[in-house]
Amino acid sequence: MEPVRKTFDSEKDFPFFIAYKDTKTPNRELPDHLHDWYEIVYVYQGKGTFFIDQNLFQAEQGDIITIPGNTIHRVIPTAENLITSTAIFFSPILLQRSVFWDSQSYLRLFEEGKGRKNYRHRLEQKNRAQLEMYIDQLWEEEKEKRIDQRQMLALLLQQILLFLNRNCLKSERVGHHNAGPVWINQVLDYIELNLENELELNNLAKIAAVSPAHFSRVFKKLIGMNVTEYITTKRIIMAKNLLQEQKENIALIAEQCGFNSMPHFYRTFKRLTSVTPAAYRSSFAE
Repeated sequence: MEPVRKTFDSEKDFPFFIAYKDTKTPNRELPDHLHDWYEIVYVYQGKGTFFIDQNLFQAEQGDIITIPGNTIHRVIPTAENLITSTAIFFSPILLQRSVFWDSQSYLRLFEEGKGRKNYRHRLEQKNRAQLEMYIDQLWEEEKEKRIDQRQMLALLLQQILLFLNRNCLKSERVGHHNAGPVWINQVLDYIELNLENELELNNLAKIAAVSPAHFSRVFKKLIGMNVTEYITTKRIIMAKNLLQEQKENIALIAEQCGFNSMPHFYRTFKRLTSVTPAAYRSSFAE
């Protein structure tokens, strides 16, 4: 079955969404999903297992999860201690460049977290109430539909991002408590380093030192998609990055990402992104 993805309209004139104080149950777990918007998750209570990129870890009350765009992620609630959180989704286009500062400064926590593979952060107790107040203000503004609402939402979002930069970047790194078997992380690292090569279930199971059946069962349970779907999605993420960063022809990029057939690459890219590789590249050239 194709993995479910949270989709956002890239043409939406105001690319922002907030899911306020949502309690997730095992029957309503967030599916694995992939989108180009950035995401902040603040956990009010409960516990859950987060999978972000190659990291599988436990999150709990008071945690802040920062998820860069174009990153596979998923959360599985703990049945005995349901997780209640607010999730804020936004496109970086809301952080317009100024002559006085770079819009990327708002995303410093995301970018540093991505570089260190550290997506989980914690605030000191005294600062949690402040963040919750900012989130409440954002939610109230979203609901009320008042004059100049978009400007106010953008300002409140920027305030939250700067607040997190000031209070999370300087804090000590919060360790990830591994939520799965050791071999799952070894396999995820192996896949990441070998996307251009042939990756087969039997070989991956051999690396994990488990049977293919056990490998498939545990991988799907923890990651939320089967290994073939995961590898395909990672290859498309790699292709998207290369299309933005390089001027190589598309056939060469497809090969670098492990696709041996151009028609297959085009079909897969269009299925997962809704646009062709050429159109995707052109959108960044405009």
